[in-house]
Amino acid sequence: MPAAITLDDLRTALTLTPAGAHPRGHLLTGGGQAHPSDRVFGGLLLAQAVMAAGQASPPGLLPVSLQADFLVGVPAGRPITWLVEDLGTLTSFATRRMTALGDGEAPLFTATVRLTRDRADLPSYSLVERWKVPGPEGLTDLYGRYGEDERIPPWWRLRRPVDIRHTEPPSYLAPEQPPTHRQTVWWRVAEDLGEYDDLFAAAVTAYTSDMSVIEPVFRQSGASRHLDGSRILSLTHNLVLHRVPRLEAWMQMDCEVAALSHGRARGTAEIHGPEGHLASFTQLALVKLGGRPA
Repeated sequence: MPAAITLDDLRTALTLTPAGAHPRGHLLTGGGQAHPSDRVFGGLLLAQAVMAAGQASPPGLLPVSLQADFLVGVPAGRPITWLVEDLGTLTSFATRRMTALGDGEAPLFTATVRLTRDRADLPSYSLVERWKVPGPEGLTDLYGRYGEDERIPPWWRLRRPVDIRHTEPPSYLAPEQPPTHRQTVWWRVAEDLGEYDDLFAAAVTAYTSDMSVIEPVFRQSGASRHLDGSRILSLTHNLVLHRVPRLEAWMQMDCEVAALSHGRARGTAEIHGPEGHLASFTQLALVKLGGRPA
């Protein structure tokens, strides 16, 4: 197991290379990852889809929405082949569909990304208010909480390129009290970014949006995230970027799971930065609850 997943590792994974033509579009290859070892982390698939869409669109267009379906687990430890299809290009809009292909070109994951230009002459407002929670300074990151605890799967114990800090202890190893369907997580890129563009910033936001949004279901249900058969299986993910964040700053991600039906959890989240409200997203996931007290 590596000591960490670094920012360079993430940049490499988000560097997509041409892999030839296809009757429905063209192919790209993206880097895989070793952890988690059972399947590729969903956030990496979201981020690569954003990068692929941006690379396949006219200059100056930036991602504003993503609609993704997790069809089958994408095998870890090998490159990811993407089919990129042009669903339409207008003066100010472009729509691209990215499909991660498996053996025999079976679709494993698909995402439709809309791109456009910001228009200062068109109206803007946001009435979404950030929750009143403690700031990130003084909070413990995931590695600080669990880096030496072998009861936590390796993926959640590694140092990672995004520093994740929960405002309250997450229900990872034992149920936390009181029950609540809400959770706030602070995140920031953990290393010196150097130069980066808006497309990379959008991709990192998509990458991080797959972390923690469904976790409140465990606390609300009196279960534990990483014990006794608990599991989250992402089904759909919908992300709207209201503006592109600057990754040097702390982002406040307010998450809630207000509905759980027959194991299907609907999580919603809002991301705020120093410049204001940045992004909104929802995720539907199949949840198995383990780690309940006897």
